[in-house]
Amino acid sequence: MEDFKKDLQAKMEEAAQSVAALMAEDRIDDANLEKIRGNVYGIFVSVLQAGEKQSSDDATRRMFFVRNLERIPSGWRIARQKAEERGDTVRLVQEDVKLAALDEVEQAYHKLWGAEA
Repeated sequence: MEDFKKDLQAKMEEAAQSVAALMAEDRIDDANLEKIRGNVYGIFVSVLQAGEKQSSDDATRRMFFVRNLERIPSGWRIARQKAEERGDTVRLVQEDVKLAALDEVEQAYHKLWGAEA
């Protein structure tokens, strides 16, 4: 789990550096999307930390993580659907960024644990 957490923290840092570079170029909209991406990684780092506090058993922590990996983005999917229905392109792009970052988190998790995940 520690390697996975470090990987997510590195992605958070990359997003923060990207935000700074985009802000320096006055690309505020792009910077805001990078902030969203970084926040998604931060959410799942927090989930890992919460799991560590709840149990020292690796299997229990993994189950906790997987439950939250399913629970947390359910609201994002609903928000995306509503934005699409309303034609709210800004919100649609924001939700797509969240879901794309989520996909990266899921892929990294499954790569690390494969069939165990």
